[in-house]
Amino acid sequence: MRLWDLPTRLFHWALAICVGAACISANSLGEQALRLHFYSGYAVLTLLCFRLFWGFAGPRCARFAQFIRGPVATARYALFLLHGKADGRARHVGHNPLGALSVLALLATCAVLAISGLYAKDYIASEGPLARLASESMVDRCSTLHAWGEPILYFLVALHVIAIAFYRFARGQDLLSPMLTGSKSVQAQSAAARNQAAPLLGRADCSDSLAPDAAVWNLRALLLFALSSAFVTYVVQL
Repeated sequence: MRLWDLPTRLFHWALAICVGAACISANSLGEQALRLHFYSGYAVLTLLCFRLFWGFAGPRCARFAQFIRGPVATARYALFLLHGKADGRARHVGHNPLGALSVLALLATCAVLAISGLYAKDYIASEGPLARLASESMVDRCSTLHAWGEPILYFLVALHVIAIAFYRFARGQDLLSPMLTGSKSVQAQSAAARNQAAPLLGRADCSDSLAPDAAVWNLRALLLFALSSAFVTYVVQL
């Protein structure tokens, strides 16, 4: 079945590349590394703005309402997983509740790092584009937040990779290929079994995530990305 649309997949890999570039350049010396760090941060902020729009205006499986679960559903799924029953009669075709929590944590951490970086400075060689507009106390807080956010990001990325490996080798679920191809193989289920399991594990059917004409979604994504780029460009030039 078709699962992840092209804009969502491009966002995923572009964010991974930009975050990687920002982390590597943050731990490198020289003017070129500093410039790369700033532009990587701007790119991350642009991508996050786009994902926020896409989470409400994109196809079903890209929307936050489709995969974000409450604390009760997330805890229930975690208990099923601990008892080896999370792959019972219903599979989460998109993000499962724990995966959704991981996605939100990663996006939130990236957002905190990108926004705090706009105001942060090290009082030696680098200064965020909006630092001159903020008070000294706010600059200090943002600089501290920016520094503390980096190890948290490393932890979440490592957890993300470990989870992908766990589901691949322990649960037999390939989470990586669908983010490359957009398609996922799912086991057929009877309607009765799915309806019986749905209250426990949440809605799993994402078969209507893409419109027949994908060009319409791609055009909408392009317009939203252009809007996000214009917004970030305006902000960093204040």
